[in-house]
Amino acid sequence: METGRAPQQQRGRERRQALLEGASRVFDRVGFAQASLSDIARESHATMGSLYFYFPSKEQLALAIITEQNARTFGSLEQAGRGHDTVQTLLHGSKAIADQLLTDAVVRAGIRLSMEQGTLSVPTNGFYADWIGGITDLVELAAERGILRRDFEPAQLSRMIVATFTGTHVVSNVLTGRADVYAALHVMWGVVLRGLVEPDRVDLYLAESVELFASEPPERS
Repeated sequence: METGRAPQQQRGRERRQALLEGASRVFDRVGFAQASLSDIARESHATMGSLYFYFPSKEQLALAIITEQNARTFGSLEQAGRGHDTVQTLLHGSKAIADQLLTDAVVRAGIRLSMEQGTLSVPTNGFYADWIGGITDLVELAAERGILRRDFEPAQLSRMIVATFTGTHVVSNVLTGRADVYAALHVMWGVVLRGLVEPDRVDLYLAESVELFASEPPERS
């Protein structure tokens, strides 16, 4: 999958990153089809020549953003797992990604682009498959440790969790610009935890969800 030129020099890496950030702001505002390379160059304070040097096509630029978004969100999930059990990792990871959606244009643009199935010649469902696979590992471990009920197939359960989280933040964005995303995630996890966690552990995780999502989310930037 072509995602543009990978420069070796620090200055080149900085220029490429500036183009990614600028393009993300444009894609986040108008989507792939309506974004123009001239708008992206202007937003990035770059020349068209510099843009074409690093990203010969708009599609390569979009795929580079999706790849970077995936790295950032997976990084948040990995960091959320430090010092936490598997279910806590899901709770804290969902909050960290919600924060990124509010404060990181690359994450917002990458997720928007990956959901615009059919606009890119390269299918984007592989990125969702990666996420479902990552969550499946956590679900399987939680089931082995007696935290989650075993009457669900892990891959199907993980697909449901990814779909539910995605739908929650999309609806929150449509209705409030994600201003209510913490409250929405708390409700989501209340339903999911009651349905999946072994009864003797439900109250523990519900209390953690209350504490985790009690504050106001960061302002969108």
